[in-house]
Amino acid sequence: MISKGDKAVCVLCSGTSSVKWHFETNHKSVSQKSKPEQKELIASVLKDRNKQSTSMTEYVRKNCHTSAASYAATYVIARHSKPFQEGEFLKEVWLACASSLYDDFDNKDKIIRCIKDTPLSRNTVKERILKLAENVTDQQKINISSASFISLCLDESTDVAKSARLAVFAQYYVGNVIEEELIVIKSLLTTAKGTDICTAVKNSLAEKEIYF
Repeated sequence: MISKGDKAVCVLCSGTSSVKWHFETNHKSVSQKSKPEQKELIASVLKDRNKQSTSMTEYVRKNCHTSAASYAATYVIARHSKPFQEGEFLKEVWLACASSLYDDFDNKDKIIRCIKDTPLSRNTVKERILKLAENVTDQQKINISSASFISLCLDESTDVAKSARLAVFAQYYVGNVIEEELIVIKSLLTTAKGTDICTAVKNSLAEKEIYF
């Protein structure tokens, strides 16, 4: 048994019941071995367990770096309004350049392996963009709610399908910096009168849980 939190955990099966009962009931074949054989078996299991723990830690650490790189690449793709599949193209170009670019680096193979492990598939880029958008919205909520004052700019126009579109921008202080952000673009389903615009703005802000 090993200590895990406030419990005794079996190294053979991760059970947490009474030590003596657990050993003699669930691992009867082990309990019938000689003391030296038991020690050898348990030492081997503990060694494998520690190796697995180290491997998992290394995987999480490496995956953290590749995930961060994936988000950075996705941000550039979104900022330039590129298709989601551009992530795979970007990775291919990156790998093509890496062989020459990092030729004098001692850890060249490690760098190339990290590039290969960076997730940039079409679906991954799509998920990353959605998460980045959620993060931007969350930051807007926090910053606008904590701002001492805010200025709204409304812009309404009709598109080629003769549908009225309303864009709402906000200016507000974040520390000593004035930020200007697009909060929402919404279709006006009825007329584009002042009362309709005010109602649309109020409803749009409420949907995003932004209150003044």
